[in-house]
Amino acid sequence: MGTDMADQDEPLAGLGWRVPARIFVRGGRAQQQAVHLSLPGAKYYTLRYLLAALLADGVSLVRNPARSDDTVVLVRALRALGANVSEAQSDSDWALRITGTGGRLSQPPDNTLAVGNAGAVLRLLLGIGALLSAITFTTDHPDSLGRRPNVDLLAALAQLGIATDAAGPDGLLPITLRGGPPAGGAVTVSGARSSQYLSALLYLAPLLPLGLRITVTDGLRSSDIVRATVRVLREVGIHIEAADDLRAFVAAGGQAYRALDVTVPGDVPSAAALAVAALVLGQPAQLSSLDASLPESAALLTALEALGAPLTLVGGVLSIGAGALLRAVRLDGDPLIDSVPVLVAAACFAEGESRFENVANLRLKESDRIGDLCAELRRAGCDAQPFDDAIVVRGQPGGIVGGATVDAHDDHRLAQALALVALRSRAGLTITGADAVAKSYPTFFEDLRLLGADVREI
Repeated sequence: MGTDMADQDEPLAGLGWRVPARIFVRGGRAQQQAVHLSLPGAKYYTLRYLLAALLADGVSLVRNPARSDDTVVLVRALRALGANVSEAQSDSDWALRITGTGGRLSQPPDNTLAVGNAGAVLRLLLGIGALLSAITFTTDHPDSLGRRPNVDLLAALAQLGIATDAAGPDGLLPITLRGGPPAGGAVTVSGARSSQYLSALLYLAPLLPLGLRITVTDGLRSSDIVRATVRVLREVGIHIEAADDLRAFVAAGGQAYRALDVTVPGDVPSAAALAVAALVLGQPAQLSSLDASLPESAALLTALEALGAPLTLVGGVLSIGAGALLRAVRLDGDPLIDSVPVLVAAACFAEGESRFENVANLRLKESDRIGDLCAELRRAGCDAQPFDDAIVVRGQPGGIVGGATVDAHDDHRLAQALALVALRSRAGLTITGADAVAKSYPTFFEDLRLLGADVREI
């Protein structure tokens, strides 16, 4: 299914923003009244709903999608693969309207898709890219996305008869797939490094004549994100049988994706960042549109309560009280892996020694979120120690001096964590690479200002 090139090139006003690359952040004066903020749409769900809309036959409406660089990258990819994507406005909702392809993808121009710094977008598209006779994925972030491994997913696609060509033994970008579409059948995939490989296969499975019988080996990271994938697929009419431990899946072939009208829930890692900001500033806050039924929401509440945060979640509104005395935690980071950096920032001001465990795959994100984060935190004046599979923090409840310049390493989660540490620094911090927050939360620094932080562009 093709689309008119004018539609392909139409800019989306709701996906336009500017974030300064260099920002100074320091704490401010707390207000007595709670600050009300609406959470941005969840990146995990935005990407999954948009991909399902691409594969559906008909018109889908995705409300409250994440306004982020990752969304921009995926929208461009959807258009290149044959979907029509435009903006829609209904009442106060901003939405994306997608006319899907019914699973009949177009070859992108020059058989090439640029995926920016969007790792989840890359992995999900690698799965359905196997439907095409040939496709190459590229990035203009060689030191970030360009260093993230994809070999486990490429090995699974090779079992299905897809020829793969990548840089180095870890399956780095650029990556070329040839020989699709496959027939389907049995396939194994490692879950040791990322759950995104499995999610990619689950999107591909129902479009193959024989479907897929998937066996997951070597454990499974971030299992709640796989549950999010299965939830979305079932919402769009895809029947998947999943083992209770998520180590085996069966999806029949020849299924059809159904068009959808859905509202994306609030983003849990963004809720974590704002909650920590409120706690560090001593500012009461209310964060709306958090879905309490999501497993990752429950994991976040457990972590925040362990830190000593006074909070309630009623009707989708997370309320954070003022005056918390933060205490040290010992936390399994895997269930909320993308929130770990900002929780580490909170632990920098807790009483005692905190330990964040089972987080080895943080080293395989946009940056080395163990080594790079600890190095920048120490530069800021915090006591954070990196280990192979853990981060240990010795808190300083009185705060830090600050006055340093720290770098976000082209990573949105590091930029957020460093900004939160700056809120309890007497001289503030200058953050370079602050524009990385646009990957998931372009208005992050604006919302910090609303919470009372002193934020200035340099």
